[in-house]
Amino acid sequence: MNVPTNVNWPDGLDDQRFLSEYWQKKPLLIRQAFTNFETPISADELAGLSLEEDSTPRLITCDEHGHYHLESGPFDEARFALLTDNNWSLLVTDVEKHLPELGEYLRPFQFIPNWRIDDLMISYAPRGASVGAHVDEYDVFLLQASGTRQWMIDSSHAPDVTLVADANLKLLANFIATESYDLEPGDMLYLPPGMPHHGIAVSDNCTTWSVGFRAPMVSDIIHSFAEMIADKFENQRYCDPHLKVCEPGELDEQSLMAFKTLWEQATQLADSELANIAGRLLTTPAIDVEREQFSQQQKLNMSWRKHSFSRFAYYKHGNTTTLYVDAEVLVCSDKLAKALCNNQSLSADELNADDTKVLLNLVELGCLVPEDT
Repeated sequence: MNVPTNVNWPDGLDDQRFLSEYWQKKPLLIRQAFTNFETPISADELAGLSLEEDSTPRLITCDEHGHYHLESGPFDEARFALLTDNNWSLLVTDVEKHLPELGEYLRPFQFIPNWRIDDLMISYAPRGASVGAHVDEYDVFLLQASGTRQWMIDSSHAPDVTLVADANLKLLANFIATESYDLEPGDMLYLPPGMPHHGIAVSDNCTTWSVGFRAPMVSDIIHSFAEMIADKFENQRYCDPHLKVCEPGELDEQSLMAFKTLWEQATQLADSELANIAGRLLTTPAIDVEREQFSQQQKLNMSWRKHSFSRFAYYKHGNTTTLYVDAEVLVCSDKLAKALCNNQSLSADELNADDTKVLLNLVELGCLVPEDT
């Protein structure tokens, strides 16, 4: 595979300038972001992946009235045999997790923290097919992998995001494009969250790669933080040793201050505590990873790499590096944390005694798999 190592930015741009001027601010068309790009996965291979039991594909069809319909897989071959018109699109998520070798294609995006990257989704469409106008609630890079797709976007200041009523897909009812681009293989379009867009295949064998970024709901983040903070005070009860006489049912100022003090105690976290809460939250896996059993000798003699469905992050505070893996918290060397987060393969004979214990622990948890799998 001819894997690109970085984004070929337009003249005058680099990773940092892109983040400063475009990230979560405005769209950017990047012609030949990956020069001479050739997709390593064919349409047939993508369809084959959508048949796998643990895959999460979607099939979007459009009827004669222009109404879109969603089907969730995995599918069987008989379903594809019924697709005789050019009115459907196949979307497969988490492709890099099912095919770990494709994870290498995410390296050009590692100027953004790894824990922020969600997945690589690949969509296939015959000429004329579309999934309808919609918005994404997260940042996305749309890389054209084969064929040609026309992207229309609404980059106006206050776009109309009214949804089609009574539909099982969140599609825009009144989409009006302000810009339109035809993307060829290697071209890429960056879209910030909430920007209306509509893609139509204008050639056969049209495949588009979508590199999406995790954007948890703030309410979910706060809820998760609250649960983890509550664990710290599990056995502590409200107390009021200085209670004063007051009217029946009155919630007086002194009581409110007691509650305020409790809240302040709970939310005034040291950086290390905050990092542990954030690290556990951000690395909570979407699914349970498989756990294989290995002998102690195998663990010590084999080379290991991260499980494709595992999530890794780390926090460095002074001389201490804390590694977060699938919501587990471990202390290790800075070198080991960076190597694992960068998806490098490692063996025990490369590590000191403390890091070897961490490595073996991760193998036991199923977060690492043998290099040759």
